[in-house]
Amino acid sequence: MFRIQHSDAIELEHQVRRLFKCDRAGVSGLADADNFESRPMDAAVMVVSYIHAKGLQRSETQYDEFLCKYDSIFTYPDENDAEHEVQNYIEELTEIIEDYL
Repeated sequence: MFRIQHSDAIELEHQVRRLFKCDRAGVSGLADADNFESRPMDAAVMVVSYIHAKGLQRSETQYDEFLCKYDSIFTYPDENDAEHEVQNYIEELTEIIEDYL
């Protein structure tokens, strides 16, 4: 199973917490670096779900490409050089979050 570096998982935790305005392990314990380390896509799913639930997305498919791209990268890490894509993922997710703060 592909795991991201814990320091990267901590960055994902901070970004998700900023959007949800919660403490560590907020959102029923899902906004947590320990979770994101082994399940980095949970951060994106949480962010996109938040945006959708608030009715803030421009279209139903606004984030489909982003989600599919990184889901494929993290599901098939050896074929997609996942280690080098983690920073791109964090940066793109942070940009999405910035649009809604």
